[in-house]
This record gives sequence, structure tokens and C-alpha cells, in this order.
Amino acid sequence: MRKTTTKRATDENYKRFVEADAAWERGDLRRAFELFSQGAEAGDDSCWLNLGHFFDKGLYVKKDKKRAMYWYSRAYRQGEVGAANNIAILHRENRDLNKMIWWFRRAIALGDHDAWWDIGKCYETGAGLPKSPRKAALCYRRILASEHVTEFTWERAKRRLAKLVRDEGR
Repeated sequence: MRKTTTKRATDENYKRFVEADAAWERGDLRRAFELFSQGAEAGDDSCWLNLGHFFDKGLYVKKDKKRAMYWYSRAYRQGEVGAANNIAILHRENRDLNKMIWWFRRAIALGDHDAWWDIGKCYETGAGLPKSPRKAALCYRRILASEHVTEFTWERAKRRLAKLVRDEGR
């Protein structure tokens, strides 16, 4: 999850973050990474989250899940809500389903309602939770009722819920 806004410790950090984000948008990953690194050194939690993403996905740098976890964890400890969801995804990739579920639930508790998508998928597939189309549908309904989800997640939840309802009618 890419972070694009947050509270700022200083105007200088904010300007650096905006410049880094703009560099990322235009595809200048080297410059974005440099600026996010400078912001991270200055203690900017959003820069920590974005550095985690760079290491997680291998953007400009070699993919390094341990370094991604390090930066996501720092961001989480400073209150970056999206970091909890990213940590959950790293645990999913490591097949540690108990930690994955705990972190997705933590993300939801912190207000990252997009994590309902992941919990819903877990109920659909039985990955880390007992398989339950009914509970999956409830998760998707929570997404549709929330004002705090991305449009992408909302659309996916709408489609999955419609499919679950159709399948239930068979």
C-alpha cells in the first residue's frame, strides 16, 4: 500500500515527501527512493511506509522482504494505519496464517477497512479461518457500507458479493 498523505513533522519533510511522491509518479524511482530515504532519516513515518513498499516490491532496489518488514514495522509503531495491512500481507507470503489474520484484524481495528477484503477472501478460501461464504459476504457488505475504503476495493467487494449471492441461490 502506497502512502501519499500524512501529518508532517516539518515543512521540509512535507516538501521532500511531495517531491518523492511526484518522482515516483513520473517513474523516477531512483530520485523517489533517495528522497524517501532522506525523509526516513528525518523520522517521517510515511517515508518509512514507502521505503517498505520499495523493498517489498523491488522498486529501484533489490526485493528484500526483511527490510520491507523493518520499514513497515517502524511505520506501524508511529501510527501509519496502512502498515498493519502490509505486515499482514508479508505474513501471508510467509504462510504464517495466524499472524496474517491477527494483522489484518489489527488493520481493521485501526481503521483500514480495505483489510475487510482480505478477511473476506480468507473466509471464502478457508485460508487461516474456517471456510464460510456467509462470513465472507458479511465482510464484503462491511466494505460496501464503509466510507473508508478505496474505490478499487469497493468494486471488488461488490463483484464478489454478487457472485456469492448468485452461488447461494443455486
